[in-house]
Order: sequence, then C-alpha cells, then structure tokens
Amino acid sequence: MEKELEKELNNIIPHVPWSVKNEARMHRVNGISPYTSSVDAISKFPETATALGMKLDQNDRLLLTYPCGLEDVINMRVKPTSFFIETEEKRAIFNIRMKQKDWIATWNRVKYVCV
Repeated sequence: MEKELEKELNNIIPHVPWSVKNEARMHRVNGISPYTSSVDAISKFPETATALGMKLDQNDRLLLTYPCGLEDVINMRVKPTSFFIETEEKRAIFNIRMKQKDWIATWNRVKYVCV
C-alpha cells in the first residue's frame, strides 16, 4: 500500500522524494512495543528534522505535528531524536543512516550532529 501511495504522489509532484509509512505497523519493523499514537510513533523517528507528520482534520484543514520541535528543521540541522540516542546500537543506526541518506549532497546547508 505504501509503495502505491508513493507512486501516486510521485505522479503528482515527481521531484519530491516521497516516503510513505504506515505507522500502525512500524513498531514491528523496529522491534519495539506498539506506539500509543501517531505522535508517539513520529517521536521515535531517527532524526528530529524528519519527525514531522500531517493529517487532515474533520474540516479538511491540515494539522502539523512535530513532537521534537521545529528548530532543527528551520535551522537545517539533522540530529537524532532522544529515542535514537538511548543505546549505542541506535546511535550507530542513526550515523549509518546519515551516510546513506547523504542529504548534504542535495542541501549543502544541512548540518549533521552525529553521536
């Protein structure tokens, strides 16, 4: 389902690197307890700058949630969420992810805060 939605979004706006995840099952992928809410799930994203979510309310207004704040997004700073600094294993996952994503190649003002 997620890949189908990514394809649809890519057809609408092809230059955006879309990533769709069903947070209702991601706890299984990550090997942790079920999330208590979508905000709880988002708070466990690897980076504060990507820990953002949007949904439509009952009046079709967009609601933005940002459990880790907006400061890092605004300042183009990529650092781990508190969940990803809890253990050495999670810190390693974060640092490997930074190398793989290589966001600085696309956005040269990005600053990484590796741990």
